[in-house]
Amino acid sequence: MYGSDEEVVLITEATALPGRGDDQRRAFLELIPQSLAEGDVSTFGLHEDRDRPGHFTLYQRFRNQHGVDLHVQTDHFALSVEALAQFAEGGKSRVTFYHVLSR
Repeated sequence: MYGSDEEVVLITEATALPGRGDDQRRAFLELIPQSLAEGDVSTFGLHEDRDRPGHFTLYQRFRNQHGVDLHVQTDHFALSVEALAQFAEGGKSRVTFYHVLSR
């Protein structure tokens, strides 16, 4: 039903450890310009929960699965994984993959 040339949306959620929200925010913000420079990334936006400071959602939109595959091989992605290990609850984020159904 879905092909490898279909757009892919990733929603990444992470909650910072107590007192580490600024560190987590900074790590995500450093990731954004480098990710947007990738050819297959069309959107890369960071959001913070208004009611739960330190809970972050990263909305990422890729032109295709190949773009996702390339993204996870970059140095800046590896650095973000290291930051999550230090600053996020559970040492990692939760990532959900979505198919784009409408614009």
